[in-house]
Amino acid sequence: MYRKNVDIKGVRIRWKGTHVFPYYPPTSGSFVSQKRINKLKPLAIRIFTEEQHKILKVFTGFLNRKYKGRHPAVKFDLEMAIERINNTIVHHYKDGDVYGECDEENIFIAKEKMNDSYLLGTMLHEALHYSCTCNNKYICEEDEHRVFNLIGDDV
Repeated sequence: MYRKNVDIKGVRIRWKGTHVFPYYPPTSGSFVSQKRINKLKPLAIRIFTEEQHKILKVFTGFLNRKYKGRHPAVKFDLEMAIERINNTIVHHYKDGDVYGECDEENIFIAKEKMNDSYLLGTMLHEALHYSCTCNNKYICEEDEHRVFNLIGDDV
């Protein structure tokens, strides 16, 4: 299991309980580089692979509550999330308020100071956007963020 076995040289990441997202310690870390991103890609893919059922379960539970038990058809596209992780690159933003963003195929991470936990969490966060659908439609960003919070992001 990835939480007990983060065997990446020079990387120390911890989790609280059974959260999918790592614990974010109050440290700054070094500037994001493509080398650091590439080092964390296999871990991010392993997390999604091992936790895909939990992610789907939390999305499904959230949407069942939102739609009052109408049992919407919820799908998690693991392949899309993994493809975005593999297409993660450093991006130079003019504004310092953006840490990461994504489109349908890529993730762009700001060249800012981030510790490894925050960098991994940003990659996971951006890869999860648009990866779950409800009745073959994308879920709104606000609801996605609520689910991300339920699985440990920004907790």
